[in-house]
Amino acid sequence: ASQVTIGTRTQLDRVNVYIGSPWHRLANAVISDIGFIEAVDSTPTFVSNYFYSGSKQIERSVEGQPDAVVISPPTDYSLRFTIEPKGVIDDSYGTIIHFTTHGNCCDYREYGNRVPAIWFLPGTTNLHICTGDDSNGNNKYDVPYELELNKKHSIEVHVYG
Repeated sequence: ASQVTIGTRTQLDRVNVYIGSPWHRLANAVISDIGFIEAVDSTPTFVSNYFYSGSKQIERSVEGQPDAVVISPPTDYSLRFTIEPKGVIDDSYGTIIHFTTHGNCCDYREYGNRVPAIWFLPGTTNLHICTGDDSNGNNKYDVPYELELNKKHSIEVHVYG
């Protein structure tokens, strides 16, 4: 597990949840068991703000038609999901999941576009994780190892403080 320090985050009114996204090429993967929950005192609480228990191939989303909307999302949260990579996208990031107030990005001063958003790096199954704060709407972290193809991996992203 790695830790990256980011700044404070203002309470948002709502975020749209896109499994996949309308803005990027799609990850060649199956996602399941998504949970977006509040973290209290750095400990995830299991009162779900958003939960999807099914399994689905990541598909192109339509802008303005999110898979879900989270009202008053927590500023301290844990995002958990299971992903099974099926292949790589050689020339592009492969979008997995994107929580956003209104769009993709990228006025880096604007908090809310990526809270969080997760991709595979081009040509790999390394996760590329972005989440914003009040001073930088696009803090990034690249996981330094690849996820094995055709195997289910449990992923957890914790943002708190």
